[in-house]
Amino acid sequence: MRFDYAEAIMIGNLGLYSGREQAYVKHFLLSRYLEIFAHKIGSAYPEIAYVDGFAGPWKNTDETFEDTSFGIALAALTRAKATWKGLGQDLKVSAYLVEKNPNSYAALQGVKALFPEVEIKTYSGSFIDRTPDLLKDIPPQAFAFLFIDPKGWAIDMQRIAPLLKRPNSEVVFNFMFDFVNRFAELQKPQIANSLDRLLVEPGWRDKLAALPKEGQNQADYRKSVLVDAFSAALRRLGGYTHVAETTVLRPTQDRPLYSLIYGTRSVKGLEVFRDCQIKALREQSQVRGIAKLKAAAASSRQYELFGSLSDMTPDPTSDFLQGEHRVAGEVLLNMVPTAPNVVRWAEVWPQVLARTIVTRTQVNALAADLRKSGDLTFPDWESRKRVPDDSYRLFRP
Repeated sequence: MRFDYAEAIMIGNLGLYSGREQAYVKHFLLSRYLEIFAHKIGSAYPEIAYVDGFAGPWKNTDETFEDTSFGIALAALTRAKATWKGLGQDLKVSAYLVEKNPNSYAALQGVKALFPEVEIKTYSGSFIDRTPDLLKDIPPQAFAFLFIDPKGWAIDMQRIAPLLKRPNSEVVFNFMFDFVNRFAELQKPQIANSLDRLLVEPGWRDKLAALPKEGQNQADYRKSVLVDAFSAALRRLGGYTHVAETTVLRPTQDRPLYSLIYGTRSVKGLEVFRDCQIKALREQSQVRGIAKLKAAAASSRQYELFGSLSDMTPDPTSDFLQGEHRVAGEVLLNMVPTAPNVVRWAEVWPQVLARTIVTRTQVNALAADLRKSGDLTFPDWESRKRVPDDSYRLFRP
């Protein structure tokens, strides 16, 4: 599949990310999602617009920008354009890249020659200040993918809200959790005001000061408060129906570094994102396992052990995803009314997908299993059908 090709490219470029494996995980998710996104969106829209609010380049090690967000995005969009051209459709692809640092902005100009199939416009200055220009320049007929990846948290969400609200668009926002968590309780006016402009939902400080629920550790509780507050703000300001979070961990420490928050108004977008998210989480587990072994080998100077241990990295992601699968089953059951009330399957599975990190295939399989066990009844289920159709009614007996 073409999407596996995008994945293979990222894996092949892993050597470019030594010491910054967290960026690799971010780019792996971005690459795989945009590859599928561009191929699907091209069937409904004549143009795709990619917007990068903090383009850089920052710490790229490759002159062709293969290890930058915009480079990965433009490569994926170029491949999609070629695919649609082969099918007889001229898909227009454009990119809008914003960078404040003068040196990075100067380096950014070289990207235009590398991607001649993409109409590229660059903006010097602050993403927040250039938001009105972006709104004016993105063609109304284009579907826009917004990638917002700041170095810190100095983002005035109210000022970028008009861009987030733009019809026919979705967003991935890098919420810099580690930074926000460290400074969340400082009383200095400049920092407090800056955080209030980012976390515009009221009451988050009170929740952060409260005690966690029984059985929940303090670190997990703080993360849930901060990420939930930002997710709620993004959902409200952008009018997104679905918001999903992917935690990116430090390469050699079991601590969250940042959260990639995805917002969409499309259940199909959510479905694709969950597939890509699970792939990225599994890839993160592999990459971090190898990074930990490298660090251990370097500190002990027993390099000869690395080759034999490289296939023995632990995979905590499997346990996490199994837990999500169990929770998805519980969510599914709780959402379905008891007889004589009924609900359509099309109303149920998107909500399960929104609340848990599972794929639609897994949710369909859960429905089939619960039907066999008698926990759910589908009166419309046809013989020889393995999974439910959206039109099927269901209830708990």
